[in-house]
Amino acid sequence: MAEERIYKISPSSLNLFRGCPRCFWLQINEGIKRPEPPTSSLPMGIDLTLKAYYDHWRKKGGLPPLLHEKIPGKLLADQALIAKFRSRSFDWYDPAVKAYFTGILDDALELPGGEVVPLDNKTRGFPPLEPHIAHVIQMSSYTLLLRENNFKTKNLAYLIYWFFNHKSFDIEKPLHFNVTVEEVNTKPDEIKEIFHQAVQTLRGPIPAPTIDCAFCEYRKC
Repeated sequence: MAEERIYKISPSSLNLFRGCPRCFWLQINEGIKRPEPPTSSLPMGIDLTLKAYYDHWRKKGGLPPLLHEKIPGKLLADQALIAKFRSRSFDWYDPAVKAYFTGILDDALELPGGEVVPLDNKTRGFPPLEPHIAHVIQMSSYTLLLRENNFKTKNLAYLIYWFFNHKSFDIEKPLHFNVTVEEVNTKPDEIKEIFHQAVQTLRGPIPAPTIDCAFCEYRKC
C-alpha cells in the first residue's frame, strides 16, 4: 500500500483553493500551475527594504517613526524569532488531517497585554480601499499559525499600506510613500476549516472544472 502523501499548504494556496478547487488540485498534486505573467523586481526590492527598516527600529525597542500612534504595542523584539517567521520553517502539523500549514510573516507586534499578532506590509500605486478578502485570509492564517504554535495571541492583525497618491504628493519627493494602517479582525477557526477541506480535496479525485474559472476554460482548448 502506498504511503499517504504529507501535504504542506500555505495561505496563498488556500486562496487558490477558494477560487478554483480544480486548479488547486492540479497545482499541488500534479505540479501544473496557472500561467504566470512576467513579474517586476520592484515589489521584492521594496519588501526587503521595509524589512530592513523594521529591523533597524526593532533594535531600538519600539516602533518605526512612521507608525507611531498608528498601531499599539511595539515590534516583537526577538530577531531570531522574526527570522523564523519570515522563513518556510514556520509551520504547524495538524494530526487531524496529517498535513502541514505554513506561512511567511513580514513581521509581528507585541501588544501591551503581551499578545503577539501579525503585521504585514502591502504596497499600492493608489490609496487603499478596504482589505481584500485574500489579505484577510492571509492574516487569519497567520493568527492560526501563531495560536497553534502556542503563542499568546488574539484574533487581530495589522496591514500596513505603503502607497502613492498621484492627486496629492510632494513635487520635490514624487515617490515618497504615504502610510496608513488597517486593523483586521482575523478568523483562524474559519481558516482551519478551509485548510481541512483543502487537504481532503487533494486526497480525493480531481474536482470538476469551476464554471467561472478562466483557466479551467483555457485548459479545454
